[in-house]
Amino acid sequence: MWEYIRVLSGRIFLGIGILGVIGLFVFVRPKEDTPPGRIVLQLWQVTGAEDIEPVVPKWFNESQDKIYVKPVGLPFLEIEQKFLTSSVGNFPPDLFEYFGPVAQWSTRGALLPLDDFIERDGYDRSAIFSALWKEMMWDGRTYAIPTGVGTEAFYWNKDHFRKAGLDPDRPPATWDELEEYAVKLTTYNEDGSIKQAGYIPGYWGPFPTPLFLTWAIQKGAKFLSEDGTRVNLTAPANIEALEWEAKLFKKLGGKKLIFKRATFGYGAQHGFLSGQLSMIVQKSSFVQEIEKFAPHLDYGVAPLPIPRDGKPATMAGPVWIGIPSGARHPEEAWEYIKFCTRADIQLRSAKYVAEKHLATFFPANIKAATSPFQMSLPHMDVFVESMKFAHTFTVVPLAHTQFWRAYSEAWDSVMRGEKTAREALKQAELTVQKALDEQLAYNKFYKEYLRKKEKRAKAKGKT
Repeated sequence: MWEYIRVLSGRIFLGIGILGVIGLFVFVRPKEDTPPGRIVLQLWQVTGAEDIEPVVPKWFNESQDKIYVKPVGLPFLEIEQKFLTSSVGNFPPDLFEYFGPVAQWSTRGALLPLDDFIERDGYDRSAIFSALWKEMMWDGRTYAIPTGVGTEAFYWNKDHFRKAGLDPDRPPATWDELEEYAVKLTTYNEDGSIKQAGYIPGYWGPFPTPLFLTWAIQKGAKFLSEDGTRVNLTAPANIEALEWEAKLFKKLGGKKLIFKRATFGYGAQHGFLSGQLSMIVQKSSFVQEIEKFAPHLDYGVAPLPIPRDGKPATMAGPVWIGIPSGARHPEEAWEYIKFCTRADIQLRSAKYVAEKHLATFFPANIKAATSPFQMSLPHMDVFVESMKFAHTFTVVPLAHTQFWRAYSEAWDSVMRGEKTAREALKQAELTVQKALDEQLAYNKFYKEYLRKKEKRAKAKGKT
C-alpha cells in the first residue's frame, strides 16, 4: 500500500478526506426516477465511504423544473481512467467534480474553458478564496470552479504540554521552539524505545507522508520557473528545509521514530488520537476525526511554526467542479455550477455536514466560510485565516504525480540517512524535469493538433 500511496502522495491531503466521507459533495446512490420533460445531467464524483443522500443536486433539482442533475459516485481508484475513457469516446458526463491538478485534464482537452460563461454572466471570482484560483487555471484560461477547500494546521495535545511543564495555550511559534518542545515531550520506556513521541517529521497517518513542502515555502522556496518549463528542487531554501527536517528526525530518535510510527493505526489507533504523539501537522477536517475518535482529547490548533528568517505559509487543496469537453448540455451544467458555489448553498451544505458530523472540506465561498455559523465551528478561525497565506499542493502541474513520487523518495532517503538533502533533491529534480519535458512536448503537439483541426473545420465550412 505504501508504494501506491507514494505515487499518489500529492493527492493524499485531499484523498484521505474524500475517501473518508464527503457529505458536502460526494454521494453514493443516485435516484433513478427522473421527472419527465427535464434535461438530465450526469455529475461524476468520487464515491464516499458512507451512503449519504445527494443533497446539493437534490436542492438544485427542487429549485427549478427544467434541469435534473443525477449524481454518479465512482470509486477513487477508477474515476480518473473512466473519465479519460469517456472523454476519448466522446461521451463524457455533463459535470465532473474532483480534486488535484486541473492542468492534467485541461492539457488533455478533457475540460471545457469556462471563461466565456464567467464573463457573460458576471460570475464573481472574488467570492472564492483567491488562493484557489491558480489551481483552476492553465495557459491563461479557467477550467474549473472551486467548491470546497481543506488546509493544514498545527495540532498539539494540551495535557502533554502540562505534564512536560509547557504552557498548554502556547504552541511552538518557531522551528527552534518546535525542536525544543518535541524533545521535552518525548518520553521513553525502560528498554529505551519511545513511549510518547513529541513530534514525528513526516507523520500524517499510518504511513509516512512527506507532504510538508510548507517548511520550504516558509523560507521562500519555488519549485518551478515562472514560465513553467524548469523544475527547481535544489534551490537553497529547499535544501535548507529538508536538512532541518532530517536533523530534527535524527535528533528525535531516527530509527526509534520509525518503529514508533509503525505501531500506529487508523481511527482511534492514530498516533495523535491515541495520545501517543504530542504534536502533528494535519488537515482542517482532522477536527471532525478528533470529535469522532477522541472526543475527550484536550487539544489546540494554530498556524504552523515558522523559521526565524521565514514567513507564514500553509498548503491548501481544493475540490473543484468543471464541464467536460464534449458535454451535451454545457449551458445547463454551468447553471448547476453557479448554484452549488453560491454562498447560501455552500452555507446550507456546511450546516448539513455539521449536523451529520462528517469530516470534509469547508466552503470555498468566502461569505459562507466566514459566516457566523461556520466560524462557530471549532478552530475555523485558524483555517480561514490561513487562507491568506495558502499555497497549492500542485507545484508542478504537468508532472504532478511524478513530482510527488520523486519528492517522496528523496525525503525518505534523507530521513533514513542514505543521501544528503542536496543529493536526493538533485536526483528528484532530474526525474521530474524529464517528466515535465515530456508533458510540455505533448502539450505543444496537442495545441498544434487542435489548431489544424480548427483550420480544417473552417475550411470545410466555406465549401
